[in-house]
Amino acid sequence: MALHACALGAAWWHTSAPLISSAAPGGRFVALGRLAGLLVGSAVLLQLALVSRLPWIEPSIGCDRLFRLHRSLGFVVGPLLLVHPVLLTVGYAARYQVSVGQQFADIATGFPYVRLAIAAIVIIVLAVASSLPPIRRHLEYDVWHASHLAMYLAIGLASLHQASGAEMVKQPWWGWYWVALHLTVIGAVVVFRAGRPLFKFARYRFRIDSVVAESDDVTSVYLSGRRLQRFSFRAGQYANVAFLTKGLLAPHPFSFSAAPNGRFLRISIRAVGDFTRRIRHLTPGAFAVLEGPLGAFTLGTPVARKFLMVAGGIGITPIRALIESLAAVDRDVVLLYSARTVNDLVFAAELRVLARRCHFIVSRAADSDDGYERGRVDSAMLERLVPDLREREAFVCGPPPMMDIVIGALRGLRVRESRIHYERFA
Repeated sequence: MALHACALGAAWWHTSAPLISSAAPGGRFVALGRLAGLLVGSAVLLQLALVSRLPWIEPSIGCDRLFRLHRSLGFVVGPLLLVHPVLLTVGYAARYQVSVGQQFADIATGFPYVRLAIAAIVIIVLAVASSLPPIRRHLEYDVWHASHLAMYLAIGLASLHQASGAEMVKQPWWGWYWVALHLTVIGAVVVFRAGRPLFKFARYRFRIDSVVAESDDVTSVYLSGRRLQRFSFRAGQYANVAFLTKGLLAPHPFSFSAAPNGRFLRISIRAVGDFTRRIRHLTPGAFAVLEGPLGAFTLGTPVARKFLMVAGGIGITPIRALIESLAAVDRDVVLLYSARTVNDLVFAAELRVLARRCHFIVSRAADSDDGYERGRVDSAMLERLVPDLREREAFVCGPPPMMDIVIGALRGLRVRESRIHYERFA
């Protein structure tokens, strides 16, 4: 990053310093417009690198932090993308002493591939807008996902404009560097986002073995395949899964709810939208494509001796896989599993076998629900049920409000930050 910033600054100053130092009308606007264009191009390449699934980036940062950075950077790209043509139009209008409207028309018709660049701006601005919370809440996942796939088209259109008309690309050393940077980043996206899932599908031939209803709204899908003992993942991870059947082709993120066993993969899915409601109707034998494993919500090496697992709702899926992995090496595990009702407690029978101490907590308890904790997981409940919690590695997964409360409670009870593990999947 630092080297790229130095190269960008040197190339921009080489071509734009005369515009800044001279008194020519509009010169500084043009120089700043070029800088904005370079920053947009660099930010877009960084965005692509963040979501390219580079194997040495994601495990060290964690998917949640990576995507938060990607999202924040996206809100920077949008304004810069608009500032670039505005500054250039105002600058050239002042230089040639014409109206801003006339200058914009001249740029749109006279500069190479500018119309394609305008189309790219529209696509990118719409994609950024689709991630704004007030809009995102009303969009189906597939629509939001499609808007982001359109970004690849936008990047291609903008690259044609840059390669053919940008002043700095005409500088020999910078032109070669800029092209090589694009090829490297785009190559990583092609290899790791598209090539690797297809390679794994060809190698393992994932297919649906069975579909099991775990509760009224949670379904487990068992996947079989060839040589599954060679498919490497860690308990707590997830994959983006696309089922090769009508209506379920768009990849969605689902956690593995069973630890690696070499015989099958299991993902467990809560019905919260049109896509997930169709899961229960999947046909055994249909193929699936997996992008992953992904995520850093995993056990450390070497594995500690004592653990606290706190799960809420469908957050039990990665927690259940972690507990199974720990049971195999005889670790001391305490589970606090919170749900709305007793019927919403998924894998209850399995968890009682795997964990030495299970505490099931329901927020809407009936009079007949004896033997279950009632209420919500908070500081008082943690202290009462897990008196030695400061000696344990704590893993937390569930709805964002529940995670915030539990993580805050653990910190308030002086559990070391290094012992609190979570990944925000929401």
